[in-house]
Amino acid sequence: TTARGFIHDETALVEALKNKLIAGAGLDVWAKEPPPPDHPLLQFDNVLASPHTAGVTREARENMGRIAAEQMLAALDGKRPPRIINPEVWPAYSKRFERTFGFAPA
Repeated sequence: TTARGFIHDETALVEALKNKLIAGAGLDVWAKEPPPPDHPLLQFDNVLASPHTAGVTREARENMGRIAAEQMLAALDGKRPPRIINPEVWPAYSKRFERTFGFAPA
């Protein structure tokens, strides 16, 4: 799982792995961070564990800022931003944008 908080039951996950109910797991969120070296989930070869830091690298922060700026500049240029994740909200957002800025992006 990847998330900003604890969202899975580690005990149930251990049991599911032991009983081969799932093929494996990838985790970067733990009940106690960092997990101790003897954590039961770290004993499985089919568990990929990473530290909960993926979004805090210098490069990631630079990319987030650059991408956010590109998106806003596209809208201010009257264009539809290129990286819309939920396009179904674009019509309503475009109307709200027009009320705020006096023109609607494409």
